[in-house]
Parts: sequence; structure tokens; C-alpha cells
Amino acid sequence: MSCWNLKRPVNLFGCAVAAAVMLGSLSAAVGGTTAYWRHEEGPAGGLIAAGPDTVLDDSGNGNNMRTFDPAFTSASYSSSVSPLPLRSGLPNTLSLNFGPGGDDAGQNDDNYSDGKPINSQLFTAMTVELAFNMNSIGGFQALLGKDGKPLSGSNVPPLKVLVRGDDFPNAIPNQLFVEWIDGDGDIHYLASGSTISAGVWNHVAFVLSGTDAQLHLAGEDGVYQMVDSISGADFAGLSGEVLIDSNTNFSIGRGAYGGNVADWSDALIDEVRISDMALSPREFLFAVPEPSSLILTGCCLALLPWKRRQR
Repeated sequence: MSCWNLKRPVNLFGCAVAAAVMLGSLSAAVGGTTAYWRHEEGPAGGLIAAGPDTVLDDSGNGNNMRTFDPAFTSASYSSSVSPLPLRSGLPNTLSLNFGPGGDDAGQNDDNYSDGKPINSQLFTAMTVELAFNMNSIGGFQALLGKDGKPLSGSNVPPLKVLVRGDDFPNAIPNQLFVEWIDGDGDIHYLASGSTISAGVWNHVAFVLSGTDAQLHLAGEDGVYQMVDSISGADFAGLSGEVLIDSNTNFSIGRGAYGGNVADWSDALIDEVRISDMALSPREFLFAVPEPSSLILTGCCLALLPWKRRQR
């Protein structure tokens, strides 16, 4: 529909409604969400409670997480959150601060999906999203991972999203790095191609299908850029799974190496979502409306008073 039709009177109210519907469609809930850990339990400054099911899965699929022992492995709830609004319109008031402080002075905080359905799920496609803000840079720091050592000749876990402590693979230090084992048992990785800095919110989307892998990264301006990709590959196993079949925990705040827990983060981590489909950028968690949509809505709404005066 066009707001500027010179051949007949313009239904400006209908135009404004159409524009609002267009924007609303971008905010609609995305299907295919397997788990969504929002870290909104709180309160700010508090620690994760003892026992299972204390870090809630907002997807409704029961993939709640827990920490091992709140006395020394608990992240602290923080009121520091991403400056970007969620596409869903949900309020974002808290994040989890993984790293030294709060429970004790060690860098050993983590949450994990102890015995939950997501551990054994076969993903024929997937999207992993999260927001993070590094408190410090140095060493290997995993933001999200999947435990295990499924390949006898490799220490690589099924999945790990981390900030590397070296300059692999392209002589750029401290890159965001995603490493995974596909359904055929082959190891792959994507890298951001830029150094991650402390004190800045970043927004990650790792998208994986049977043939393509993409790493998207947005800073605090909310503009996602595809920073690395693989196209035309074969990531699928015998049942179509794009991530190796392994009934092991997903974790936040650390990863795994050689079958052991490792690579704890010193970072704020928030709004972690795993979907069982390859999402498009318009479906990512954090976004700003497209400029064309904003212009269309603004023009149509601005003309509404003029239309009323003509009646």
C-alpha cells in the first residue's frame, strides 16, 4: 500500500495501520525457540539460589538451568543490561555477572542444563543468540558451550562460543570465536575478525543450517553485521542433525575442553536463546526498526490530524 496515491483519495488511517502492522510483524514472537534464559530472576546483587531449576527457561520447554554450588559457582544478578530493546518488546532489567566477586574471589561461575530435554535434542538447524559485556579481556573465556568430548582424537566440545585468548586464526587478538562439531563429526569454526573490547555490549547470533553457517555480531548501535560465514557445506549427519549427537549439558559462563569444564568467563551475559531453526536477521533478539519502516510510520501518523480536519 502507498501513502501517496495521486489518482484517488488516500486512506491515511489505513496507511498508518498498515505501517503499524508492518512494524508489529517484526516484533512478533519467533517460533522454534528451544530454550530462552533471560536471567531476570534477581534481585540485583543477589546470587542464584541453590538447587535445580533456579535459572528459568522462558520458552516454556522446561530447559531450566542451575549452578553447581551458590557458595562458589554463582554469578551475581546485575542491573547493567544491553542498551538495545528486545524485538519482542519484553522488558530487560537484569543480567548475570559471571566472574570474580559476589560468591567468592574465583573465576568459576557457570550455569548448566542438568538433565534437561535440550541436552539430547537433535538440531536439524539452529540459531544461538546472546548479549555479553566483557569485564576483562585475557585468556580463553567461553560465553556458552555444550559439554563433552565426542571425538576420540580431539579435545573440541560439541559447541563453544568464546572470546579467544590468542590471535588465531588470522593474527587478530581476542576475537569472538564459534567452534562446533557437525552431524558428520567434522570440526568447524567462525571468527569475528575484530578484537572484542571490555566494557561494551555485544550481541551475537550464530546461525547453522544443513549447508550454511553464519556469525552475526552487533555492537551497541544494534546493527548486526555478518562477520564470517561458510556456504555450500555439508553439516548434516545421518538424521539431518547439524550438531553432533551428544546427550550433554549446555552451559553459560564457561565451556569445555578435553571433556572437562573449562574457560570460565569474566563477563555480563544476558538474553541467551537457542532456536531449532535458522533465523534471519529480522528475527534476531535485538534489533531496531528498519529506516524505511520508521519513515513510513512517521509520515502516515503525521498526516492523520490533517486528514481529520478535512472531514
